[in-house]
Amino acid sequence: MEKNNWLIGVLVLALVVISIAFVYFNKSGGTTNQQTITASGTSTITAVPDEASVYVSINTLEKTTEESKNKNTAISDAVLNAIKKLNIQKDIETTNYNIYPEYDWSSGQQELKGYRTTNTIKVSTKYFDDLGAIVDTAVKAGATGVDSINFELSKDQQNKIKREALANATEDAKLKAEAIANGLNAKLGKVISVTENSYNYIPYPLFRGGAVADAEKAVSTSIEPQNLDITATVNVVYQIK
Repeated sequence: MEKNNWLIGVLVLALVVISIAFVYFNKSGGTTNQQTITASGTSTITAVPDEASVYVSINTLEKTTEESKNKNTAISDAVLNAIKKLNIQKDIETTNYNIYPEYDWSSGQQELKGYRTTNTIKVSTKYFDDLGAIVDTAVKAGATGVDSINFELSKDQQNKIKREALANATEDAKLKAEAIANGLNAKLGKVISVTENSYNYIPYPLFRGGAVADAEKAVSTSIEPQNLDITATVNVVYQIK
């Protein structure tokens, strides 16, 4: 009996606490009623490309997936081995590999032509004068073509500039928020939240698709790569007092 009375007492006390909290929550509108300012900050940094990348493609079309894959592998291995033998500093990676059926609709009906295998190899170098050798070697070793040649930022440079751009964007947001607060005769309080909206840069294309001869002509011409613009945007919410 005493145990039951104890349990009833605990339940009554819990209901009282919940009721008080519910009344308080409703009176406050379910929020802390804190006043805030939201400011957007933007930063753009101009950087010089420190890396160039050649995107080489190998395409094969055969009657079966196995034949297409095997032929593509043989050509890709020949291209990779030839590029690796170049006495230049470079990084090599596969950026795309795909096998899919290809159809012919010229007769008005779907007819299977075969299976196409595509393999894209990215060759990166910090020495722009070596681009011509990379293109020539890849094509002579059996590459189908050159998809593009871009002036880019290396991963280390991207990370360095990203930190700087985001820091500048955050500072820009703070300056805007302070100006708004001054206009309201208020002061900035603590930061409630920070959201990164965007960070991006677009590589400068020296060559984009077209015939292999066009790629060879592009890299044989002395070109000073254009600077790249790296942009960062953040939203910052401040408490005001």
